[in-house]
Amino acid sequence: MIDINIAFFIQLANFIVLLIALNFILFKPMRAIMREREEGIGGALSDAKTAQERMQGLLEQYNVSLADAKQKAAAAYNALYQQGLDAQRDMISAERTKATELLDKARKEIAAASSTARGDLRKEAERLSQDISAKLLGRAV
Repeated sequence: MIDINIAFFIQLANFIVLLIALNFILFKPMRAIMREREEGIGGALSDAKTAQERMQGLLEQYNVSLADAKQKAAAAYNALYQQGLDAQRDMISAERTKATELLDKARKEIAAASSTARGDLRKEAERLSQDISAKLLGRAV
C-alpha cells in the first residue's frame, strides 16, 4: 500500500515544477514551431492555389490568342490564295488575248500570202498554158 508522507508531497511538487519547467522550455516552443509550420504550409498551399489559378487564366488567354492567331493566319492565307488565283486568271486572260491577236495576225498573213501565191500561180499557169499551146501548135498564141 502507498503511504502518504512528506516524500510523496515532495515528489509531487518536483513533478509539478518539472511539468511547469518543461511546459515553458519544451512544450510552448514546440507548439509555436508547429503552429508556424502549419501557417507556413497553409500559406504555401494558398500561394500554390493562387499560382495555379493564375496559370489557368494565362493558359486560357494563351489558347484564345492562339485561336485568334490561327484564324488571322487562315484569313491571310485565304486572301493571298485568292490574290494568287486572281493574278493567275489575269495572266491567263492576258496570254489568251495575246494568243488570239497572234493567231489573227498569222491568219491575215497567211491570207495575204495565199492571195499573193494565187495571183502568182494564175500568172504562172497562164504563162505555162501559153508555152504549152505554143509548143503544141508550133506557133505563138
